[in-house]
Amino acid sequence: MTDLGTRPGRALRRAAPALLGYAAVRALGLLTLALWSAARDKSAYTLLTARWDALWYTRVAELGYGYEVRLPNGDVHSNLAFFPLLPWLERLLSALTPLSYADAGFVVSLLASLAAAWGVFAVTDHVYGGRAGVCAVLLWAVLPVGIVQSMAYSESLFTALAAWSLYAVLTGRWVTAGLLASLAGLTRPVGLAVVAAVWVTGAAAFLRERRDRHETTTTAGDQAGRETTTVVGAREQSEAATAAREQEPGGEIATVAPEQGLGEAATVACERDRNEAATAACQPDRNEAATADCEQEPGQAATAAYQRGQCEAASVACERDRSRPEGPSSGRNRSAADAGGARAVGHAPETGTASLSGRAPDAEGARTPSHSPGVGKSGGTRVRRALGMALAPVGTAAYVLWVGHRTGKGPLGYLDVQAGWRNGFDGGYAFARFVGDKFTSFPSALAGAGLIVGVALIIWLYVICVRQGQPLPLLVYAGVVTALALCASSYFGSKPRLLMPAFPLLLPLALALARARTRRSAAVVAAVAVASALYGAFWLNGSGPP
Repeated sequence: MTDLGTRPGRALRRAAPALLGYAAVRALGLLTLALWSAARDKSAYTLLTARWDALWYTRVAELGYGYEVRLPNGDVHSNLAFFPLLPWLERLLSALTPLSYADAGFVVSLLASLAAAWGVFAVTDHVYGGRAGVCAVLLWAVLPVGIVQSMAYSESLFTALAAWSLYAVLTGRWVTAGLLASLAGLTRPVGLAVVAAVWVTGAAAFLRERRDRHETTTTAGDQAGRETTTVVGAREQSEAATAAREQEPGGEIATVAPEQGLGEAATVACERDRNEAATAACQPDRNEAATADCEQEPGQAATAAYQRGQCEAASVACERDRSRPEGPSSGRNRSAADAGGARAVGHAPETGTASLSGRAPDAEGARTPSHSPGVGKSGGTRVRRALGMALAPVGTAAYVLWVGHRTGKGPLGYLDVQAGWRNGFDGGYAFARFVGDKFTSFPSALAGAGLIVGVALIIWLYVICVRQGQPLPLLVYAGVVTALALCASSYFGSKPRLLMPAFPLLLPLALALARARTRRSAAVVAAVAVASALYGAFWLNGSGPP
């Protein structure tokens, strides 16, 4: 179990197999790219650091914002479309070292890709266990567009921040989650997905606390009402028995009443105060026989009944606590509201359920296996959760508002910048038309069919994630990333790259690999890694990155 809050060294050792495997896959991809590029008299390093978006980030680092290109058709490509965190890091690293901005971007991406791999492992290990975590990292490394993870692009940096923010949510570290979500929002527009994960999970935790408090208050009120009714009834029956004794001292009524009419509730009252009425009837100067009956038989019966009643009440309360719903199933040891996945590799959570989080420590450290992240009675926990939720959108909001101020177009100024690139969100209409146009001729129809199959596979994987009960923050994050990628109105060739941060979609496949024999899993990963390396080299030396 990865827990950086308490044992970072041990967590790193636990993640070492995944990180070594990731480094091996990426080294294979870079080596293949170098050989392929050399055969075509191209520079692999230039392809990685000084082409396409990498050039835009470098210009922002070097010259700041304000650079734009006006195309003959009237479109304006402004560098305001590129979020600032990666250029800031490039500028910082270049100032501290002899590296150029392009070199600094390459180093940042390499380090960020390792941090992202570690984050993917930490999340998967927390939900499904270490073996599944290793498989998830390797699957993320061998994606067909995996070569982008080694380019001076912002995808690796964003995925690292997103993964660790999600891990912080899963473990109840709300302030950390909010800070990382804010940084992710300064990296790419899709940072909104991380913000959504933090907000939805936090809101669900607040609602659950409110529901639990309501149930607790209702239960306590019902129990108090039952106890009051029991005591009043016992007292009335005791008074009736006393009156009967006073009329017929030593008669059968004084003996039978405690046994027939009182029951457990009456004997509770008799044991607590020795039943003032019965005690009065049992005074030595009235009737020695009645006194003996009251002190021996009813008294012993009252004591036993009282103890039995206590045990039964405790058993009922314990059973109520155990049966109280804590949320859908998940977790390492059981399907609980906070884990969202079976800890043992061979066991998935209950079908059709989604939990708030994985097995979560309370607040910023202490582990509470049966509660949602930060769900508890502590006022400090609620404050930290609210603070984390408040911090999460700061990065995105700050940059978007700054762009609006700079362009003079207010809060919607960033949308105008994106429109200059012919980019936006249209619900997938433009992409559907793009796919439909592929079926106008036979060769392109194959590409159209391939796109349809690819989209169907992505949707199917998300459905499986839901059915396997992935934690709520993972489902929200993956859902928003997928929706923003598939429903963008342009750059259709970029959709595989835009989907790369949605690593929770790989968890069902990681579970399948983890359950298989090691030799078979290794063979599958090795074959896909070779295919991915060849495809990445071909892609960068051809039409360019997705």
